[in-house]
This record gives sequence, structure tokens and C-alpha cells, in this order.
Amino acid sequence: MRFDDPNRPAADVTTVVAAIGRLQRRDFLRFAAAGAAVTSLAGTARAALPDGVKFMSEPEAAVFTRLAQVVLPVSGSKLVPWTPDGLLQTLDGALLAGMEPHILAGLKGGVKYFDEGPMATYKKRFAELTDAEATQFCDAWGNSAEPPQRGLAMGLKKLVQLSYWANPGTWAAVGYDGPMTQRLGIKRLGNAPLPTR
Repeated sequence: MRFDDPNRPAADVTTVVAAIGRLQRRDFLRFAAAGAAVTSLAGTARAALPDGVKFMSEPEAAVFTRLAQVVLPVSGSKLVPWTPDGLLQTLDGALLAGMEPHILAGLKGGVKYFDEGPMATYKKRFAELTDAEATQFCDAWGNSAEPPQRGLAMGLKKLVQLSYWANPGTWAAVGYDGPMTQRLGIKRLGNAPLPTR
């Protein structure tokens, strides 16, 4: 189902964007542990996809890789360089693998819609845009009056950024030395409410 289809239910895009928007710091830390495990896995994969990638197609991987090139320009900085394989393995195994099937299906439709978005202006898919064109497109959609465009631009960027920062090796460059609960040996209470006194 296409997101620009007038017969599509409005909840498709809003459900996906809401699910991505609910990702919190705890999710990030959980993804960090899962991401570290996933990047160490080796398995059979489809052609041109990194080992272990099961929940995304080659065109989706191309969109996420191109988006990462635009929103994670780490070269020349103190930030740790990322690789497409590591980023896609983390995204697939730590984020996409945990999505409910209907959310994942909606996300896949959103990625396709995002990839086709530049066709009207640039006559190319997002994955084929130059750096300048891709940046302009992301800015245009991020500031769009259309909620699906704004939501997808924000949500897809968030997924890519979570996939990068889920790697504990990226933390030292920004002075983060991991979860305080682990460093101090604090017992995890989950989502227990804070004390009232």
C-alpha cells in the first residue's frame, strides 16, 4: 500500500510515526546491548545485504544508508566512523526485529514513500540523490506542512541515529561512559515509580 494512496487509512503513517516517537532512552540502551550482539552475528543474507539482515530489503537498505550519509557526517570529526554493514545490522536486528508486524509493514511502506518522494522535484529516488539534494529533501520534508512527510523525515532520521549511537564504541567521543546503573551496580527496577518522599 502506498502512503500517497487516497484510499489508505490515515492511521498507517501516524501509527508508524507514533511507534518511532515512543522510543526512549531505555530503548536506546536496550538497543545498544542488542546491537552489539547483532553486529557480531554471522549468518546467511540476501545478496548485497550485510550478514544477518532479515527484516529489510536491498532498496530499504539503500535508503537507510543514504540517509545515514546525510544525517551522520562523522568524517573529519572526533566521532567514530560508521560502516553501512554495522549500521544496517544494528538497525535490522535491534530495531526492526522487535517491531510488531503491522508496524514493520507500515514502516516499509513509509520507507518506499520516502524513497519516491524526490521524484517530482529531482527525478531521482532518495537513494540516488547527491549529498546536497538529499539534505535539501530531508529539510523540505522535515519542515513540510504534510504530517506524513514531517513524521517520516523525523522518524527515519531517528532510526538511523539510534542505530549509530547503539554501538557502545561511539560513546567515548561524547564523554558518555555507559549506563550509570551498570557502573555503580545499582539494581534495575524497570519502570517502577519514583519514591514519593
